[in-house]
Amino acid sequence: MEKMKKWLLMITLLAGGWAFAQQTNPSDPDSLKQYESEAIPVYTDDYMRKYNRFKRIIVKVYPYALHAADIIDEIDQNAESIEKRRKKNRFYRQSYHELKDEFKYFILDLYTSEGRMLMKLIHRETGMTVYDISNKYRGKQKANLFNLMAKIWDQDLQVTFDPNSGDDKIAEHVIRDIQSGLVDFDDKIVTIDKITYKEEKKKERKARRERKKKRRKYMRKKKKRERARKRQQRRQNKNK
Repeated sequence: MEKMKKWLLMITLLAGGWAFAQQTNPSDPDSLKQYESEAIPVYTDDYMRKYNRFKRIIVKVYPYALHAADIIDEIDQNAESIEKRRKKNRFYRQSYHELKDEFKYFILDLYTSEGRMLMKLIHRETGMTVYDISNKYRGKQKANLFNLMAKIWDQDLQVTFDPNSGDDKIAEHVIRDIQSGLVDFDDKIVTIDKITYKEEKKKERKARRERKKKRRKYMRKKKKRERARKRQQRRQNKNK
């Protein structure tokens, strides 16, 4: 699987600029002009490239982070009425499986950057990492097992979201713009079942084969044109 293998994190730069609003003293026309400054952010090209890239990712995965937060709140509220620890643990396991099944094929269809962002946003919305969620609802032993399996693919179930630093600050900027209506956003989620997932993978494989086939055909024609050009060039050299 080409997706969901390595999740990378980068560092960004932010520059600030100033614009000035002019004010005068109405009681003294000869008085010196006074200025008040208001900070207006000026973003670097690198910042805006990351902002636009994160915007595409967040618009796709943020609905699922919000949905996960709603489900976890509902699970915790329902669990409060269960007194016996064994029944509560059984309820947690069942709820965890339902949550995992609902997200499973959507997650499998994500690129590495999208999956990493989803985990970060889940931490932002719930206050828990994916590892914490596994630990709470499946137990520490299962959580450690899941974390070990994730590390095999260079993934980190304990990744967190820090809105005040690094790339997370840019992601937080995108989320604020979503909340203020500056970025178009649809919070509806689309679940993917096993059959649909397999059909989509089948279509992707077919499309990949078609692209390779067209590429080989193009390269054959290119080499043919190159050989014809060289033959023509040799004939021209002989005629000189």
